[in-house]
Amino acid sequence: MEKTLEVDNYEHNLQMHYEAKRKELDILLTSSIPIQLSNMKTLLWINFLMIGLIFQFIKKFPLPDIITGFFVLSFCAILSIMIAMLTNRAKSYGVSDDLELMSKYESHEWTKSSVILDMMHTIQISIIDNRNVISNRAKLMHIATLFTIVSMIFISLTFTLKNITL
Repeated sequence: MEKTLEVDNYEHNLQMHYEAKRKELDILLTSSIPIQLSNMKTLLWINFLMIGLIFQFIKKFPLPDIITGFFVLSFCAILSIMIAMLTNRAKSYGVSDDLELMSKYESHEWTKSSVILDMMHTIQISIIDNRNVISNRAKLMHIATLFTIVSMIFISLTFTLKNITL
């Protein structure tokens, strides 16, 4: 049974599309998600550093109760990042868990096309799942970044006003 040119061309186009989808998934898994985790860790360290600096500053110069606003903002930023790290941990790798799937295909000239289509469907679901993880984390990171920036501005103003009044 010889494949027709139409079948060959269709399989070739499917294979190219599958490879493009696979590359997109690889970028999400090997680049986007790790970079996002790295940025979350940076935000955590910035907030912990600011809290440590405040404790050192309070030892030398007692500050008014206004400083509690800084702690609340930094704590909210830390909490947002921790929630982002803990709730969106699942990754989808685009591989079917059905080990017997390949034996279920009938052998004919469109078999390879059917297999590639099923693999693309699995990868597309994985891409959507990983995009949702990235999107949900990005929303929480945005909130944490705002808390961190406002906290930094707040603490800078407090230190500036304290130094002016000294």
